[in-house]
Amino acid sequence: MTELVNYLSSHFGLFLLILVRLSSLFLAFPFLSTPFIPHNVKILFVLALTLFILPYAGGSVDLTQLSLVELFFLVIKEALIGFFLALVAMLFYGVVIYAAELISYTMGLTVVNMFDPSFGMVSVLGRFFVLIFYAVFFSTGAYRVFIGALFESFRVVPVGVFSLSEPLYKFFVKEGALLFFLAFKMAFPFLVALFITNLALALINRLIPQINVFIVGLPLQLFLGILLIALGFSALVFFVRGLVERFIEEFLTALRVLGG
Repeated sequence: MTELVNYLSSHFGLFLLILVRLSSLFLAFPFLSTPFIPHNVKILFVLALTLFILPYAGGSVDLTQLSLVELFFLVIKEALIGFFLALVAMLFYGVVIYAAELISYTMGLTVVNMFDPSFGMVSVLGRFFVLIFYAVFFSTGAYRVFIGALFESFRVVPVGVFSLSEPLYKFFVKEGALLFFLAFKMAFPFLVALFITNLALALINRLIPQINVFIVGLPLQLFLGILLIALGFSALVFFVRGLVERFIEEFLTALRVLGG
């Protein structure tokens, strides 16, 4: 215990900056920002991960040699690195949420909402898709690659070394466009089937005005949407698995861009 205290006291500056980077990352990271995990567990996890990374990060930061302004900018740099890495995760998390919102709107489920700390009010179907994303992320072992990439980030982007560059802007512009493309691709089969259902109901309303389409339409859309999700659940999981693999690839690309 004494050795640990001595080690931390001699590397306190480095420990503080690593803690800032990881804290800003996990504050915005989808899974750890949810209320599923208690706050004390989140704090212990970030502290433990900081202690593991500390010997790997290398170097040292002497706080006594820094002015208050220099320390402030160092902290801001580390917080920005963590934020940018979390933003990559949030983009792919947003793909699942946006696809679910498109399907929910067509099914008529937008009136049934739940509060999500990351995106505010989301539909019940959105929460279901998010849980699938979490399940695939942990069951495929992608979390191990993610944690390994965190360790590698301190070699690619050393503590205190970071600058905003044009490739970084281009990367996030490209990722922002990817969000809408992948979300629409994920929701497309459901949207087509529900659109054909709406079209059929509109024709029935024209041909047989005696049938009250408004009473029949909503339960029919809801039933068809749930049936399609049940029948296409394997395809949905397969798509989410590809999404998780794409997230890991883009996360590693973000590290390379941040490292110049």
